[in-house]
Formats: sequence, C-alpha cells, structure tokens
Amino acid sequence: MYVKLFEFMEKLAENFSFSGMTNREHAIFEVGIKLAALFHQLVGAPIKNDEEVMRKIADGLKESISCQPYVKRVDVKILKDTQAFKKVTEAYSKKHEFDYTYIQGRNLVAEVEVQYEDWIAIGKVEWISDLNYPLMYVREVKQV
Repeated sequence: MYVKLFEFMEKLAENFSFSGMTNREHAIFEVGIKLAALFHQLVGAPIKNDEEVMRKIADGLKESISCQPYVKRVDVKILKDTQAFKKVTEAYSKKHEFDYTYIQGRNLVAEVEVQYEDWIAIGKVEWISDLNYPLMYVREVKQV
C-alpha cells in the first residue's frame, strides 16, 4: 500500500519540476537543497561546550535530513574550534550561566548523497580556510 502511495507521490511531484531538467540536474538540485537545509538549521544554534552534546546534535540533524526524499546517506560532524569552543580536558561542567557558544560554519562538516532515478550526487559543506568561508559544493556526480 505504501509503495503505491509513494509511487503516486513521486509521479505527482514530477509535475512541479521544470520539464527540461535532466535526471542528472535534478540529482544535483536535490543535494543542494539538502545541504542548504542542513546548514541553515544548525548554524547559529546555541551549544554547550561538550563533545557528547555536539555529537548528539549532529546525529539528530543526520536523522532529520535522512528522512527527506532521495537521500541515501548523510554524514554530519560538529568540530571543535579553538576560536569557538573552549578546550575541554576534563569532564565538562558549566562554569557560569553564560558558559555556552553557538555553532558556526567553521565548525560544521557535512556530506549528503542523494539518488534521483539513475543519478547520484554527493555534496559537501566544509570550512575552507583560504576562502574564510563555509563552502557548499558538489563533490561527485555519477550515473548508476
């Protein structure tokens, strides 16, 4: 029953895509949408200076993006950055009421793989120091 409903939804959704778009272009579009959603959901979120908290937030976001159409794989890491996070050498304990930071583009590395029909697109977002910018880019596109 769900398979037939899903097939119907896919066909219906095709009516809203530009008719001249190739399957390859659609795969690239989908990976771009997923990366943007992932990035903008997370950047700016307040976070406790604790590696386990960062891992849990990354895992939750991975699950959130994974449930979207065409997604085959999602990897998310929130990195410690000496400019943004205090170096934790012992068990974390909140030192005062304002002891937290927020996630910045420099702390996020994520990769998303989508498959649309016979095309796979893999996109990535990561901090590029030379650009001083969190760059989103298509890492690979291949036909299967």
